[in-house]
Amino acid sequence: MRPSRPLLTVTLGFGLLSSAHAADLSGVKTYLSGKLETQLAGTRALNAAADRYYTLAKSANFNYRTLAKNPQTRATLQAARAGWTKASPGYEDIEGIVAGVESLIEFDVILDAGTSAADGGEDVVPFDLKLPDGRTLFKPGNLFGVNEGTLWGTVKAYNSGVAFDVDGNGRMDFGDALPDANVLKAAAAELHRQTLELQKAARAWNPSREDVFGALVGNVPTVGPVFFEDWKSSPFVMGNRSVRKDFVVISRMADLVGNVSSWRAMYRGLSPDVKARNATLDTQIQSGLDELALYVNKLVAREQTRRYTPEQAEQLQREAQNRATVITGRITQAAALLGVQVE
Repeated sequence: MRPSRPLLTVTLGFGLLSSAHAADLSGVKTYLSGKLETQLAGTRALNAAADRYYTLAKSANFNYRTLAKNPQTRATLQAARAGWTKASPGYEDIEGIVAGVESLIEFDVILDAGTSAADGGEDVVPFDLKLPDGRTLFKPGNLFGVNEGTLWGTVKAYNSGVAFDVDGNGRMDFGDALPDANVLKAAAAELHRQTLELQKAARAWNPSREDVFGALVGNVPTVGPVFFEDWKSSPFVMGNRSVRKDFVVISRMADLVGNVSSWRAMYRGLSPDVKARNATLDTQIQSGLDELALYVNKLVAREQTRRYTPEQAEQLQREAQNRATVITGRITQAAALLGVQVE
C-alpha cells in the first residue's frame, strides 16, 4: 500500500501553535523501533532457513525430487514460512508510518507495495534480484510478495514444479510444492537486507507534526480502495476462484488491523496538543480510531469460521470507508487547529 503523500503547508496565525513547538512524538519512534525488531526477527529467521534450504538443494544437485526425500526439507521450509509469517505482520504494524513519511516511503514500495516491471504502474520496484545461479529477476515486485509467491508456490516461475507436503498434514493442499532454492535464497536475503536499511533510516528519522499528520491523512483513507479491494479479490472472499498471487496467506483484514495500530500510535503523540485546543475533537478522533480497530478485529475473528460473500464484502467496505472518511476529516481539522494545513 502506497498512498499518495499529501501536500503539507504550515500556516501560522493568531492563537496557533508554531511549527517549532512540536508535540512529543518520541512514542511514535519508540513504537516504530519496537515493531521493526519484530520484523527483523522474522526476516532473520527466514533468511537463515532459506540458506539452509539452498544448501540442501545444492547437495541434491538441485534435483528437487531427490530433495523431497531429504528428511530435513520439511522442517526447513516450515521454518522459512514461520519467519515470513512473523515478519509480514510486523511490517503491517508500521506500514502506516513508513508509507506516509517522505524519508521512509520508498521502503514501502520495496518491501510491500511495489509492483513488478511486468505489471507496471507508478510504483514499480527500483531493484533487480540477482540469483545465485546467475539469473536475474528484473524488477520482480515487492519483496514480501516475491517471498510469499516463492514459499507458497503462487508464482509458477518461482516454483520447482515438484509437489511436496510442506505442512506435513498428509494431504496436498494450497502451497504444497518445493520452491526454487535460488529464488528463495536471493529473495529472503534481500528482504532481510532492506529491513536492516529501513531500521537505519528509521533511527535517523525525527518525527514532526507535519510527518505524522501527513501520514495519517494519507493512509487512513486507504481502508477501502486498498485493503478491502485486495481482500475482495483474495481467497478469503473468493475462495478457489481467486487468482491473486499475493496477500493470500494472511488476510488483508489482518493487515489492516496492523495498519490501524500504527495510526493509533501516531495519533497518541498528537493527542495532547489537539486536546489542549479542542478536547471534544480529540475524543472523537481517538474514539473513531478505536472503533475502527474494533470493527476490523471483529471481521478478522469471524473469518476464522466463515467466508464473506462478495456482496457482504462490498457492504462491509462501504461501512469501513465511511468510518475512515469521518476520521480523516477530523484529523484534518485537528491539523488546522495546530497550524498544519493538509491539502
